[in-house]
Amino acid sequence: MANDAVKAAITHDPILVDLALQGGGSHGAFTWGVLDRLLEEPWLGIDGISGTSAGAMNAAVLVDGHAKGGAAGAREALENFWRRVSEAARFSPLRRGPLDVILGRWTLPLSMSPWISCLA
Repeated sequence: MANDAVKAAITHDPILVDLALQGGGSHGAFTWGVLDRLLEEPWLGIDGISGTSAGAMNAAVLVDGHAKGGAAGAREALENFWRRVSEAARFSPLRRGPLDVILGRWTLPLSMSPWISCLA
């Protein structure tokens, strides 16, 4: 209830910010969470946005979603995008195999899974 009172009390124009989003797969997913939170704030407006790699994907999805449905549309578009990326990664040959999980290995150079998939 207090949060609603704060939102109702905001009567000035939004503060405009420019965002530069970093690349890297897991960084992109983390940035999705940050963007989702920022898009909840009525006092904050995004004036410019750029990014590299996963950051560029976040920027493009955010802008497209925002054009279609404002901040709520941007939040929905980002969630849909990252959920689909997550689903697609489930079938990637570049992931830990069962032996890697058992042995607690996290690095792909030690994993045979990508090489076995290439030989098949």
